[in-house]
Amino acid sequence: MSDMLFSCCILVLLLTDSGSTAPTAIPEEESAPSPETESDLKLATDYLHQYYNLENDHLVRLKRSEPSFISKVKEMQMFFGLNSTGVLDPETLQVMQNPRCGVPDVEEYSHIQGTRWNKNVLTYRIGRYTRDLRHSVVDSLIESAFGVWARASGLTFVRTHNHNADIMVEFVTYEARWLMPLVQAWVLEETRTLMMMSGGQQEVQVLNSVIQDEAEHNSSKHSNIGLNVPVMFQVAAHEFGHALGLRHSRNPESLMYPTYKAFHPTNLLSREDSANIKALYTPLRVSRNWLLRPLLPRLMQDKCAPDMTFDAVATLGNATFFFRDKYLWIKHNAQSDIKEGPISNFMPMIETRIDAAFWIPRRSTAYLIHESTFWTVRGSVVRGKPRSLSFFGFPAWVQDVDATVHIVKTGRTLFFMHDIYWSYNENRKVMDFGFPRSISDDFPGVNATINAAFYKRNFIYFFVGPQVYKFDYTHKSILVCTWTLVLSSLMLVEISWSRPIEEDQRLTPDDFELAKSYLRRFYSLRLGGTDYRGSTRKIRSASAMEQKVRQMQNFFGLRETGILDSNTMNVMKKPRCGVSDVDNYSFYPYHPKWKNRTISYKIAKYTPDLSREEVEKSFRLALKMWSDAAPLNFVKVNHGKADIVFTFAHRAHGDFSPFDGPGGVLAHAFQPGEGMGGDVHFDEDEIWTTGGQGFSLFAVAAHELGHSLGLTHSRDPSAVMFPSYRHQSSKQYTLSTDDVLGIQMLYGKPKIEAENRPKVPKKCDPTFLFDAAVVIQNEIVYFQNRFIWMRTTKPSYWNQLREGHITTYFPDVGSSVDAAYDIPAKGVAYLFTGHKYWVVQQLKTRGTAGNISEFGVPSSVRRVDAAVHVAEYGKTMFFVGQFYYRYDEQKRQMDPGFPRYIQTDWRGIPRKVDAAFKLHGSIFFLSGSKSYQYDFRQKRVVKIIAGNSWLGC
Repeated sequence: MSDMLFSCCILVLLLTDSGSTAPTAIPEEESAPSPETESDLKLATDYLHQYYNLENDHLVRLKRSEPSFISKVKEMQMFFGLNSTGVLDPETLQVMQNPRCGVPDVEEYSHIQGTRWNKNVLTYRIGRYTRDLRHSVVDSLIESAFGVWARASGLTFVRTHNHNADIMVEFVTYEARWLMPLVQAWVLEETRTLMMMSGGQQEVQVLNSVIQDEAEHNSSKHSNIGLNVPVMFQVAAHEFGHALGLRHSRNPESLMYPTYKAFHPTNLLSREDSANIKALYTPLRVSRNWLLRPLLPRLMQDKCAPDMTFDAVATLGNATFFFRDKYLWIKHNAQSDIKEGPISNFMPMIETRIDAAFWIPRRSTAYLIHESTFWTVRGSVVRGKPRSLSFFGFPAWVQDVDATVHIVKTGRTLFFMHDIYWSYNENRKVMDFGFPRSISDDFPGVNATINAAFYKRNFIYFFVGPQVYKFDYTHKSILVCTWTLVLSSLMLVEISWSRPIEEDQRLTPDDFELAKSYLRRFYSLRLGGTDYRGSTRKIRSASAMEQKVRQMQNFFGLRETGILDSNTMNVMKKPRCGVSDVDNYSFYPYHPKWKNRTISYKIAKYTPDLSREEVEKSFRLALKMWSDAAPLNFVKVNHGKADIVFTFAHRAHGDFSPFDGPGGVLAHAFQPGEGMGGDVHFDEDEIWTTGGQGFSLFAVAAHELGHSLGLTHSRDPSAVMFPSYRHQSSKQYTLSTDDVLGIQMLYGKPKIEAENRPKVPKKCDPTFLFDAAVVIQNEIVYFQNRFIWMRTTKPSYWNQLREGHITTYFPDVGSSVDAAYDIPAKGVAYLFTGHKYWVVQQLKTRGTAGNISEFGVPSSVRRVDAAVHVAEYGKTMFFVGQFYYRYDEQKRQMDPGFPRYIQTDWRGIPRKVDAAFKLHGSIFFLSGSKSYQYDFRQKRVVKIIAGNSWLGC
């Protein structure tokens, strides 16, 4: 504790007896002072001791004629601009009686001797609240008080709920043990500071209920300012000034003036206040657009994001520098902490981003590149003006580079640009002959644009997107690390550098060739010849291979990096359909389809792996799947022409799409049309079965028939039209919602008797009301009467709103749905109709209906209005009338103390809720014709829109 500085900052209102008077002169000797004189003396001695360091030795038997007392009175009078006489005249006593801050006015007694925070982003936490004001009002006032200083400086204040916040704000009672005893004093606010010189933690505590009985009784006789909204705002802003390192000001117009004075809330800071805070915290030299996006706190959060990338990385001496936009992190090898801030904080001459950087140890010099210019840096000192990149011998058409790295062993600096690189001889100061060359030729496996690179212990570390490649420069082999998050790059640099790479993480030449073949076949990759000697060659904006890898990763829902990591390679190695995944085969927007609803088919050649009956049954079941979902009729013919022809073949078989032997491509099909249109070809080199080992003929045929009918591949892993093979029996294998929507978009819905069906509600009617809403398997499902509307939460060809009768998807639920909620972790949802409920999984009801009494609601509850599950707490809320119940999903029982009023705990939500669902971290309440977006962390409504806008109205 010795390295901390302690102080108490207390705003007090000192009260005196109503009968006391201030003497106009102080006699040199006074054997029997009057009560009034004793009162004045006690007031003055307490004041001077607390705020002007009057020595304790004089507190017991103190006379106003003593030099030390007179000296402190004069010091106080000088501070407040009074006549410096050393006499307790009425003006002096009046100042002493004014409500004021409890921080001393003399510097030697103050805890703030020019100390400051060594960072520009400070976090704060509000602990205990006052009973006098609502939490939301306090939150707003504290935020506004910090905003006063944020607007005048380069500081950013971020509220957090962590206990290790920089500034802790709390409201406490007078009995707090660490408070000094105050007699007849009304303490409005107290600041306890535990601020280390390097930046520690600061606690601001605001006192409640601190008026003693006598003072409270006599408060009408004095200037009672009270703890109301304007006072609290101004007092908080004043005390936060101390928390930032400011002393008291002698200027009565200053917010940091020690005694309370009402200011206009929009103009709190004087010129002196603004100048002082700027002197401590220089505003960040950033563009206004950058500040408007609150990039500083965003970058602090993004450094831990899995998709964070860097512009440049370089070792400078015993530290590693990480550049991103105009921001910089510095990690010293021997220290665990990280310095961070705008680049201009460390190198004032550089106010731009850094695109590439490298370090030459023997010169102790770093080179920082921005577009077509570079700076030389020694230590943190920028030497001279920026120079042109042409200094290194680049041709005129090179105006920027992506990354650079200096190889100590060879004395070469490598400059990377898109898919080519140069080698610069630092000894001879010339470019090496024969460059530029292809990156993929000399660095096998690096098939994406390099964002940053640095050299250490004979390894080059390539930063490609959010992943780091460790390249063995001696053996010319690259190792694909496991996913290295930015946080580990910053905090655990030495660990990640020295961590061994498993042998099975290597990207082999065979893997690389497989990837190129895969991307050519399924993603239209085109790789031309490479000739880098022509200076007029057009430089591609990014590697074609990288773009196609990203496209493939996006399709399969993988981390989109453009890197051939193990997850990507595993997908590429799975057996799959031979049809391309890109849009050139898609039915959308031109969607080829059969004109007739009766489609003929025949089997031209059978497989010896199965009997004829097994083959025909497999095809018949596959056809039935699609005819059940759309108004299609399939007829088998044995001779002549047929719309769809099934056949089995080896390798090249006359359609320009040869098979590749066992594994890999299993089958392919052609879109509807003449000739080969609609035909389905199976690879005879595969082992075809009806179950067990090998590949299910039924499952593959069902997929390929989707192509024959005009469907493209689906991104939904549960869909029949997903390109990778998954084995399931005919009983398990069913069309997903994505499959059904796709085939019905082409051919319509199967004919169903329309009698006894209610009219479709007019969803855009201003009086439209929802019955329930829920998210089921990435689908937002809305219920009204016995109709449902669905909209996917993921990108899809069928992202438009779909509607239908409830029995189309939930045949067991024949009546209107009153409420619904989902538990994403379990993959289930619950639909409530009256006193019954159904469990739903993958848009299908599971089992029979249960009774809502199983949730523990009282027997008087016959129906639920709305329900929503909050996964963060493991609780489900049931809304019934003006009340709500809270159900613990783990304990399977209602929480005690419920029901409670909705409006008591859900501020801003109407007293009755019609429907509710949780999406993207917010709870959406549908009540009447409105939709309320509720942030349950902030416990407030953040947005209100028309309810039927969810349905595109």
